Amino acid sequence: MSRFKNWTSEAVYDATHRAPGKKPKGETANRITANIIRVVNTQPGCIAYRVNNTGIWDEAKQVFRTAHTEKGIPDIIGCLRGRSLWIEVKAGRDKLSQDQMLRKFEIERAGGLYFEARSTDDFLKWFTAKLTEL
Repeated sequence: MSRFKNWTSEAVYDATHRAPGKKPKGETANRITANIIRVVNTQPGCIAYRVNNTGIWDEAKQVFRTAHTEKGIPDIIGCLRGRSLWIEVKAGRDKLSQDQMLRKFEIERAGGLYFEARSTDDFLKWFTAKLTEL
């Protein structure tokens, strides 16, 4: 059973981070990502990891060196009761790139679960529905 009784972004964040009485800030991609991983990892038969697609900062050259991952790989990978789980996190006006749309198509065609998370609450609705289906 989950320790997140209310299944809202505020309940998830409050249970793990916020000092009592502090008001929430707007959700950033990093916050959404952390919340999703936290929630998935609390469920039996589920696991999630963050994928670092960002390049590595080269101090000497003052540039980011390219990452060694395929373009368009989602931000979170995992397993939901035996099904592959792939989640792309977007905040604000951010949109899927062509490479990300291609990865989404490939993942779904192969039978994987793909979700574009725009908020913790949207993810929680989707995730709760998937947990009852599987």
